Amino acid sequence: MASLTADVGAFVAGLRYPHIPSDLLPSVRNGFADFTATVLLGGDDEVTRIVGSTLTRADPAGEARLLFGARRATGPEAALVNGTSSHSQDYDDVGLVGIQPTHPSASIVPAIMAEAEALGRDGKAMLTAYVAAFEVWGELASRDRDPHHLKGWHPTGTFGAIAAAAAAASLRGLDAHGAARAIAIAASMSAGVIANFGSMTKPFHAGRAAQSGVIAARLAAAGMSAAVDALEGNLGFLKAISPRGEVDVESPVGFGKRWFLASHGLGFKLFPMCYGAHRALDGMFTLLAREPFAASDVESIEVRAPKSQFSNLVHTDPRNALDAKFSMEFAMAVAIIARRCTRAEFTESFVGDPDTRALMSKVRRVFIEGRDREGDGVLVTLKNGRRLDQVFTHPLGDARRPPPPESLWTKFEDCVSGALSPADARRMFDMMQNLDDLRAVGDLPVAG
Repeated sequence: MASLTADVGAFVAGLRYPHIPSDLLPSVRNGFADFTATVLLGGDDEVTRIVGSTLTRADPAGEARLLFGARRATGPEAALVNGTSSHSQDYDDVGLVGIQPTHPSASIVPAIMAEAEALGRDGKAMLTAYVAAFEVWGELASRDRDPHHLKGWHPTGTFGAIAAAAAAASLRGLDAHGAARAIAIAASMSAGVIANFGSMTKPFHAGRAAQSGVIAARLAAAGMSAAVDALEGNLGFLKAISPRGEVDVESPVGFGKRWFLASHGLGFKLFPMCYGAHRALDGMFTLLAREPFAASDVESIEVRAPKSQFSNLVHTDPRNALDAKFSMEFAMAVAIIARRCTRAEFTESFVGDPDTRALMSKVRRVFIEGRDREGDGVLVTLKNGRRLDQVFTHPLGDARRPPPPESLWTKFEDCVSGALSPADARRMFDMMQNLDDLRAVGDLPVAG
């Protein structure tokens, strides 16, 4: 392989809509729909307000819409705000689980929406840009066996910047050399540390990645130079970010021969919290359906899983609703007490309720060894001595256990209820589900 960076650039420049296997497109359309829902859901969040008011300047003649509304700004600014908003409540999609778990659409789609609107690109071009970005992300992430989360890197911010650059380069029609430069420039713009999980800076990782990708592609289009081995060099992106430096930079790329969207595609969150808790939530709900019990019956709860599954769940004793989104202890408590896990439970009063706090204190994390997850599951010991065990599987919504269409629409409708009328909500959802037919971003409904 002459150059990984060059090969990535060639793939991005050469991918066309007819090249994409048709069975990959439904998941990508769902990704756009889910992104739209989470952007509108987070539009009034404090982090979205802070980023928007501090780092953007509204311009009626701006290149792209902010939050699908009437306000406009430059393309990079729109990508920043929309990406931040999409990830602000940690309810956006996930992907590449089993490689480097990430939030692909929160970094990729805002870059696409901004550049597609600025350049007048249609839905087919948008779908092509997404597939290019996701496959680049998968190709690079798969070259390191070690989870980057354990080193402290947030792949949504690190790989996300490069993927967003791939998407923007695709929309701009850059040639192979130009796309490679965009990728290389973005490699110097990637960032995001796990220490900021549970704070407003985490969603900023996604917005910043989207913005960086747009900027990188624009700089490359203007002729800015970058290293030809920015990805694979000894001092390049992959080795610099690798937890142990044991990264494969020699194997040939598999573009067109394998599709990460098929093998490690998009999963959609049906619970509004960190995806690391979803397998356990799904397991607990399965257990409760089979062996109903009350919170007052519980003596102890063991959640057994690989350490990596807990790496993002940084709060063992959450004190507020934002903390709770990153807490396995809260996940178990809310499932048992509320018998559901919806946005309605993420309130200061629910987190602080004495019953919630008492049940959270009974949850113990047990790390299991090995990559095959043998033995992971939840064990509930009741006060009467009964022990209830449930092995984990893929949660509903996972790429390997796709959600039924009605589940995605229910989530979409709930998320956009304050921003779109019922008629516009249905129209927006349907347009995203038929994105191939979209003539221009400007044809989408305007949120109020």
